[in-house]
Amino acid sequence: MKRRRLLMTWLAGFVATLSTSHGPCAAGAKGVESGTATSSTRAQPTAEVAVLLKEAMRGDVQAQYDLAVALDCGCGVQRDRAEAVEWLRNAADRGHVGAQSALGWKYMTGDGVPQDDKLAFAWLRRAAERGNTSAQNNLGILYAQGRGVEADPAEAEKWFRSAADKGAADAQRNLEALLGGRRRDVRRSSDLPLRRI
Repeated sequence: MKRRRLLMTWLAGFVATLSTSHGPCAAGAKGVESGTATSSTRAQPTAEVAVLLKEAMRGDVQAQYDLAVALDCGCGVQRDRAEAVEWLRNAADRGHVGAQSALGWKYMTGDGVPQDDKLAFAWLRRAAERGNTSAQNNLGILYAQGRGVEADPAEAEKWFRSAADKGAADAQRNLEALLGGRRRDVRRSSDLPLRRI
């Protein structure tokens, strides 16, 4: 329990760093832009990431998601977006709603995976139905723009409204744009859901 608390404190610290920067965590990605590095620059994972890996390999779904976050941003471990997607998929397949939303976002944007609106729709729909506001907003975008699904302004409005009613600013702006007849102005969340723990 003490390790888990320490780990969550560490994760909160690097998530706070993400909110003040654009792109990978500065501390974990110094000089590593592409996520590939030679063995001479490969950083050893921090103790916290080592604990995460151990718990993730034991099947802890939250640890799998947290490890995906660390790998995606290069925080406490060498950035490895392909491995991040694999851990994310493991957690999503086992029902982690944040992982489902993040995986949908990745397929929607082509971030670390080939862009695929049908897969984006499938993952976002799962997370949206479970109340994830990022997924609801992004699902609304797919419906508004007819990406991965036939365009349906009523469905777009439903999902934007659901997220907006919970205080999601992006969804509120998108709902306003949709209702104002500006479907092309709807925008995905400015923030990667994977980084919202």
